[in-house]
Amino acid sequence: MKQLTEENAREYALEKFKELPELNFKWNILHSEGIIKILNILCANKDINKTKLFALAWVHDIGKTISEENHAKLSLEILKKEFVLDEVDTNCILNHGASGNPKTEEGKIFRYADGLSLFTKEVLVYRFFAEAKEGFEFEEIKERIKKIYNKYKLSYADSEEILKLLEDLYKKNFLDKSSFLEKRSRKEGGATSQDIMK
Repeated sequence: MKQLTEENAREYALEKFKELPELNFKWNILHSEGIIKILNILCANKDINKTKLFALAWVHDIGKTISEENHAKLSLEILKKEFVLDEVDTNCILNHGASGNPKTEEGKIFRYADGLSLFTKEVLVYRFFAEAKEGFEFEEIKERIKKIYNKYKLSYADSEEILKLLEDLYKKNFLDKSSFLEKRSRKEGGATSQDIMK
């Protein structure tokens, strides 16, 4: 078995996520990249092994190649067959969701990054695109995102710093963009993911 590195984790994830439908494949890649973006913010000025967390960002959802349900546990089972995992790896993987209860400092940071990544510009753009492709109307997508925001707002109530970052990301990447998208959508009969990026 090999040590988990950012490079081999990325390669492994790209290969495994190919087993998913195209929309899910792209979602998992953007979500992983979003986590890394947020980890860079959360780990600034902290004595944390960022590269370990970057590696975990790529593979923490690998269990979704089998099932969405219990995917964290499935991820751990799959990864243990391929990589040497330590306590921090296990803690981050098993506790990355909104309802997770990590015991390590790295696990806590990773849990926050996992949820905050859902509000990065790239992930939100893709959510609008993918959910529209699945048949959801613009207003339905907005409501779904608001619901996710409220879930994480409750889940992250233990940290004012994280709540502030969540609110800032939500406002900057969703509220400020959604009013533009709504106008654009009404005017031109639909907004594309490229519209959102502008």
